[in-house]
Amino acid sequence: MSHQRVKFSGHQTFPLRYGWLEKGYEFVSNKHSLNDDSAIVVLGVGKNMVSSIKYWCEVANIIQGEETTSFGTALLNENNGYDPYLEDLATWWLLHWQIVANLQYMTSATVLFSYLSKPEFSKHDLSEAVLNLAEDGKKTPSDNIIMRDVECYLRSYCGVKRFDKKTNALDAFACPLQELNLVQPVYEGEMFRLAIGRKVSLPAEILGYTICEFYNRHKRSAMTIQSLLYQPGSPGRVFALDENAVVEAVQELQEHSKWGSYFSFTEAAGLAQVQCSMSFEEAPGLLEHYYNGGGN
Repeated sequence: MSHQRVKFSGHQTFPLRYGWLEKGYEFVSNKHSLNDDSAIVVLGVGKNMVSSIKYWCEVANIIQGEETTSFGTALLNENNGYDPYLEDLATWWLLHWQIVANLQYMTSATVLFSYLSKPEFSKHDLSEAVLNLAEDGKKTPSDNIIMRDVECYLRSYCGVKRFDKKTNALDAFACPLQELNLVQPVYEGEMFRLAIGRKVSLPAEILGYTICEFYNRHKRSAMTIQSLLYQPGSPGRVFALDENAVVEAVQELQEHSKWGSYFSFTEAAGLAQVQCSMSFEEAPGLLEHYYNGGGN
């Protein structure tokens, strides 16, 4: 984990909200800084929420420091971005990948979708797993900081409502990541489970893009289906997929006239492998094709 910075604070315990990534991107792309007091006025939210918008834009790879990223621009540019208003559910799968498989930051989401191997888990199970991984770093964060991060991410993905004593109201702001239905509450919200299986709203092109990114990170052009399903940071882990879901998507890409030369699934001598020979520079072509409504 040494290449990642642990990042367990910055969201001010606010789950990601609708409109935040677009607002943060637009503000920074207009050469403004989210650290300036003007952000409070322009964005029309309090200081803590400005910090939270900055946090979510950073972990979702929309901005870095004072600049927008190439990914953020490709996605959110108002003139020619793939999905500038984040209306397509497939985009939220892509953003979920950016948050969880982020090479810069390790959060509770990284642990939840890559390292936790319990079919059902509690908040405490997750915070314990986070603490175990965080201890690899130079300075271990406090239990309280980790628990707040765990709760923030569980609320982002699962929408467990919290009663706010100050306002006497339920904090029930929906987070767009809840639409992915990846985390389900069990036993009245005391326990949780990942919804493992096929994801109907996850297009083959977006899964292909993440496979390409994953392979390029590991400098590989082929991996066993097991690695693709279970290795930390793999698309199988991040999207909670089963073997059939991965094989179906890869075969869809393999049969496509545009992508068939890059992707294949083979089974020989009991070894099931997925090949991906696409370079990372070519990978955005998959996204362009999907968002431009490309067929065969």
